[in-house]
Amino acid sequence: MKTIIKYILAVPLMLCFSSCLDEHPKDQLDQEAIYNNADNIYKNAVASLYNYIGSNQESEGLQGTCRGIYDYNTLTTDEAMIPIRGGDWYDGGLWENMYQHKWNANDINLYNVWKYLFKVIVISNQSLSIIDSHKTLLSAEQTRDFTAEVRAVRALFYYYAMDMFGRVPIVTSYDVKLEQVTQSERSEVFKFIVDELQDVAPQLADEHSNKEGNYYGRVTRPVANFLLAKLTLNAEIYTDDNWTDGKRQDGKSIYFNVNGEKKNAWETCIWYCEQLRQEGYELESDYASNFAVHNENSKENIFTIVR
Repeated sequence: MKTIIKYILAVPLMLCFSSCLDEHPKDQLDQEAIYNNADNIYKNAVASLYNYIGSNQESEGLQGTCRGIYDYNTLTTDEAMIPIRGGDWYDGGLWENMYQHKWNANDINLYNVWKYLFKVIVISNQSLSIIDSHKTLLSAEQTRDFTAEVRAVRALFYYYAMDMFGRVPIVTSYDVKLEQVTQSERSEVFKFIVDELQDVAPQLADEHSNKEGNYYGRVTRPVANFLLAKLTLNAEIYTDDNWTDGKRQDGKSIYFNVNGEKKNAWETCIWYCEQLRQEGYELESDYASNFAVHNENSKENIFTIVR
C-alpha cells in the first residue's frame, strides 16, 4: 500500500517539476518582440548603451563614481588629493596608494574598472550584431546611422581603456572566442580608435549633445571631433609602445589623413578644434594649465588648448 501511495504522490510532483521547468517568465520579452521595428531597435540596441555612461556602482561610470575612472585619472596626479584625518578616508590605504602610484594587478577597484569598460565594449559589439541581423526592418540610412552611433560609443570606451591600460585587446565581433582574443599594442589601439571616429563622424548627427532635445547626451559629430582633437593632442604618448625607454616620437612626425590631406598630430588637433569652433563651441583657457599650439612654419601662437 505504501508503495502505491509513493507512486501516486510521485506523479503529480513530476508533473509539477516539468511544468516549472517549462515556465515562461512574464518579466522577460521575447527577442523578436524587442527588435520588431526601427524604433525598438534603436531604443534597445543603441540608446540603451547610454545607460552605461553613468552608474551608481563604484568603479563604474565614466565620471563621478567613487574608485573609478575619474579617481584613477585625478587622484594619481597633482590635480587633487584626499587627505586622511585620523582613520577617516584611509580606506585600507586606497587613496594613499593611488597618489603614490602603488596600485598593482591585485587592485580590485582597478580590475572592476577594466571589467566595466570591456563590458560596454562587448555590449556594443552585440548591438552591432543585432542591427546587422535585423537590417531588413531598417532603411539603408537607419542601418548606417545606428551602426555609426554604436561604433562611436564603442570608440569612446576604447579610448578610456587605451588611456588607462595601454595595451588592450581589439575585439570587434560579438561572437569571437576567448582563445582568439589577443593583446594589441597601445599604438594599434590608438590607430583603431582614430580610424573608427574618422570613419563614422560624417554619419553622426551634426547636433549639440549638451543641449536639451533628441540629441542630449548622445555621441554626435562634435563629440567625435572633440575626442579626435584630444587623441591627436596626446599622439606622442599614445603612439609610444615602449614608454620606459625615455624616448618619444615628436608630434610633428606623426601623421594622419584628414579629409584626404596629410597632417601631423598638431595640425590635425588644430583642424578638429576648428571644426568645434565652427560648431559654436569655445575652448576654455582658464580651466587648467595651458597647452600652446604653434604653427610649424610661422611659430605663431594659434590658440590655447586645455584637457
